[in-house]
Amino acid sequence: MKKALSILALCAAGLTSAPAAGASSPTSLSALTAPQIVTLSLHNAAAEGSCTNVANGSAVGFTFGSTTNSGPAEAQQFIHFNKATGEALLLKGIAYIKLSATVINLEFAKPFPQYANKWISLTSARKEYASITTGLLFSSMLTQVRPAGNLTRSKVVTLNGVKVVAITGTANAALGLSAGKQTLFVRATAPYLPVAIDAAGRSQGVPTNLTVTFSNWGKKFSYAVPSPVVAISSTTLP
Repeated sequence: MKKALSILALCAAGLTSAPAAGASSPTSLSALTAPQIVTLSLHNAAAEGSCTNVANGSAVGFTFGSTTNSGPAEAQQFIHFNKATGEALLLKGIAYIKLSATVINLEFAKPFPQYANKWISLTSARKEYASITTGLLFSSMLTQVRPAGNLTRSKVVTLNGVKVVAITGTANAALGLSAGKQTLFVRATAPYLPVAIDAAGRSQGVPTNLTVTFSNWGKKFSYAVPSPVVAISSTTLP
């Protein structure tokens, strides 16, 4: 959702210089530079084709977050903004949203309580479609995680019981954070997949912190069209 979730980051990026398909992974990350580690990790992440990511953020006066199951053609996302909630599905190019009254107000900049917690469908012809669906599908998420700028790496450290290497740079512009710092934690054992992200900076001038954790790499997700559902063209939503 363009206002509540404009900085929710999700999976991996920077695959243009990834190793060729079928290239063997190193037995250790010790000899690799920070850019090489990120490229290897995100190449292997892309090969998995799906994942779950859990994002949580905070800024002055509010908290926000999402849990997203992202596949190659289908995705599901649960969001929260303070205590307000919402759900989105993306199936065969059609988006389905079910939002609380507060999140409807954030998305459409005007209260529409009559549509709260009801499934509404919309196609790519609607102006809201891009802001709702960006970052849902796995391919869309593959643009948002690589730290920008000059990258540095840590030695192997432990994060929540997992051995990782921390790669630190400036915030990826796709996160919506300016003047920010971003750290990507890569598992220290093959296949060296992303474990988590920490990022901090400013969103629309407001100091904002964001964390994302990854799991369920390669899991197949499948969803059905919700019912009942009404097309957005049949509502009074702008």
